[in-house]
Amino acid sequence: MNFCEGCNRVCSGERCPQCGRKKLRAVEEDDFCLIGRVERAFGDGLKEQLAREHIDCVLLPYGTGVRANFALPLESYLLYVRYRDTEFVQTLLKGNG
Repeated sequence: MNFCEGCNRVCSGERCPQCGRKKLRAVEEDDFCLIGRVERAFGDGLKEQLAREHIDCVLLPYGTGVRANFALPLESYLLYVRYRDTEFVQTLLKGNG
C-alpha cells in the first residue's frame, strides 16, 4: 500500500486518488491516515471510545466557512488514525453507520 503525505491517504495505485500526487511512499504502521468524515456529536464520543481501546486519533474540525465566520463549531470532523488501527476503526464505523 502507498501513502500520500499531502492528503494522508492510503491507496493501492501509483497516484493519489484525492490530489493526483505521484510522489507516494510505502505506508508505515505509525502513519496517521484519513479514515473519513464523521459528524461532530458522533466524533466526540468516538474519540473517547478509541481512547479506551488505546487507539490514538486526531479529529480535525471540518465544515462550511459560514459557520467559521460566526465562530460556531463546524458540523463535522475529519478522522485520522494510525495505519495499524485503520481496519479496526473502519469496522467500528461500519457497525455504527
